[in-house]
Amino acid sequence: MIIILGVQLLFWSIYALIVLGVRPIESPEADRVTAARAALPVGPGRMGAYVADLPGPAVLRLPGWQPVVLHPARASPLSPAQTGGREAASLSCLDGDCPEPAAIYAGPFDRMSRAAALESFQRFDMVWVAIAVAMVTGTALLVLLPVNRMSRLQTVTGLFQILVGADAWLTTFGAASLPYRWFPLLRFGTEYLMLTGAALAVNAFAGWRASEARMVVACFVAAFAALLAAMALGEGVATIVPWLDAAALTLLVGYGLLALLRMARTAPGPAIRVLALLLAGLASIAFDLFFRPPNLTLQASVLAPPLATFGILFEIALQGRLLNQEAEEARSDLERQVLEQDASLLRSSQLLRHQERLIAIDAERQRLLRDMHDGVGGVLTHLLLDLRGSRLTQGEVEQGLQSAVDDLRNMASAIDAGNEPIDEALAMFCERIEGRLARSGIAFDYRCTLPIPAPSLDVRRLLSLYRLLQEGIANSVRHARATRIALTVEAAEGKAIRITLADDGIGFDPGRAAGSPGEGRGLTNIRRRAEQMRGRIAIDSAPGEGARLILTIPVAERKS
Repeated sequence: MIIILGVQLLFWSIYALIVLGVRPIESPEADRVTAARAALPVGPGRMGAYVADLPGPAVLRLPGWQPVVLHPARASPLSPAQTGGREAASLSCLDGDCPEPAAIYAGPFDRMSRAAALESFQRFDMVWVAIAVAMVTGTALLVLLPVNRMSRLQTVTGLFQILVGADAWLTTFGAASLPYRWFPLLRFGTEYLMLTGAALAVNAFAGWRASEARMVVACFVAAFAALLAAMALGEGVATIVPWLDAAALTLLVGYGLLALLRMARTAPGPAIRVLALLLAGLASIAFDLFFRPPNLTLQASVLAPPLATFGILFEIALQGRLLNQEAEEARSDLERQVLEQDASLLRSSQLLRHQERLIAIDAERQRLLRDMHDGVGGVLTHLLLDLRGSRLTQGEVEQGLQSAVDDLRNMASAIDAGNEPIDEALAMFCERIEGRLARSGIAFDYRCTLPIPAPSLDVRRLLSLYRLLQEGIANSVRHARATRIALTVEAAEGKAIRITLADDGIGFDPGRAAGSPGEGRGLTNIRRRAEQMRGRIAIDSAPGEGARLILTIPVAERKS
């Protein structure tokens, strides 16, 4: 109720200020040409004539005056005739039928000019103002769509305002500017498209419903098809337009009332504001029809469309503000949820990393236990069993213990050098093995040509490499009677490294060695170690030509 009374008070205050600020124009009814006043006396001063609501150019004939051409909303001066005639006053329109009955005024030219100026203001100038306001408002609404997040209500309202301006121009000036046969189809098609835009704006304002929007568009298609059929059959649109107008306005008003009733339950605030604007418009029309004094310059209903326009803009701005507030609240709620999820993910990540560390530690413990059991444990177990059976000599016991010690050193070295560059890891191995070979009278040569930084191997693969090289060197010492052993490390194709272990011993035939008793602890162990490293092993040897073990291992590129 407060909103309705406030809008009404604002409207009538603006109307009162405009009416009181403009001096009323003297009514020209005393100068109207009637049958009793057909002859206009010739007096001092300029005389003029004016016809109200003239649709186009017309020729006016008055007794005692020369014929004069009149134009809409414009006064024309009169000149006395040379011979006074007694014929009746007549009006002939040049472009069609004249209004019946024609309101012809004749009198002092200044008074006729003021009356014509008032008609021009109300009939044309106000129309241009309405067209300009509608076009500028509609264009501004469409341009500012990104501000209100491409609001459907703002889009439909902007198009509706542009259609209002187009319909006003076609109604007032279109017939004179576009004189062709199919103009009525354009004129009334635009009018019904404007009413369709109004219905879609109501739909968007009350909460968009796609089914109702499709029904509104279907009504427009039906009305346009009726106009097109009437034009095609040559009947014109004069007979069908009144029925279409009545049906369109009835449907629009009924749909608007239904939308207001629906909004009263879901959004009473916006519904009350729209009802206030409608009541202001209806009150202004009723005032003009029943209460407006005849000498007022400006009709109250002329202010209703601008008031409705500004009310719509206010409602769009208010809804845009509410949407922005809702979006801000949603964004804040989303940020809070994201922070909570981040905290939960952080806790889960920390717990997962802790579990991964525990699993890695347990896996490493199990791997070390297996390595010790398979390596040192196996060697010592065999030594213990052989000693109990008195099957070993002192030299064999010493050799077994040395093998166990070597495996322990390999494990310690692999753990220390795990994930280090492979050239550094092999340098540590070669430094340890070179002293033992020197005591046996065997020269050892180590050469590495890998690029810097060199790739690395994990602890498990590095331990397998140590054991493979240990096994190969042991075979050269025990069986090949070699005097020189060379270890070469170089890059290979396909992100791999090539390790070559060569000696100058007596050599052997690899084909005959396969399946021999010594092969189980020699070449078989070497091949198994290569498989553990996901590598490939090649054995190149011949009697009297020494032996070469060529190992190719795939590695990942080391990140700098």
